[in-house]
Amino acid sequence: MTDARTDGIDLTWLITHGAGMAWQYAMAVQTALTDIDAALAADDHPACVEACAVALRAIAYCDQVGAGYLGRPTHVEHHVHLALDPSPAARALRRLPPAGGATRTDAETARALVREQDERLRALLPLRIPVLRTAAGFFPTVGIAGALERLRTAHGLGPVDWDQWGI
Repeated sequence: MTDARTDGIDLTWLITHGAGMAWQYAMAVQTALTDIDAALAADDHPACVEACAVALRAIAYCDQVGAGYLGRPTHVEHHVHLALDPSPAARALRRLPPAGGATRTDAETARALVREQDERLRALLPLRIPVLRTAAGFFPTVGIAGALERLRTAHGLGPVDWDQWGI
């Protein structure tokens, strides 16, 4: 666990909520971060701002999962949460400029908001799931998933439904 996790969070949290939080980060946040940089490099400022919105929605969801949220919210539940939640990521999302007609300044401002929230979230993540992708998918290449499954079994917990998280 990272040094930021000194608030009494234990192994049970790690193998129930923390693993899901890290998994969602790897599947949704990391890909959005790649899209942000690619869109900015291509001077596609509207796409960059939209990718920033995607990243912030995913970061807000990671926060929810880490706090104990189970399952996959419906589209409406997720957006109502984002509209009302006082979390840093949801507030940053609501401060983004509109994607349509975005300028380079808008895109850079949006990217700075995402970087701040990404740094905050990474400090909370209990583990890092490496960015490993293959043409056949991602799960077979993420060895941490197997280790977490063994740890859950050793503590009397059933297998993880890795698809339960996702937005």
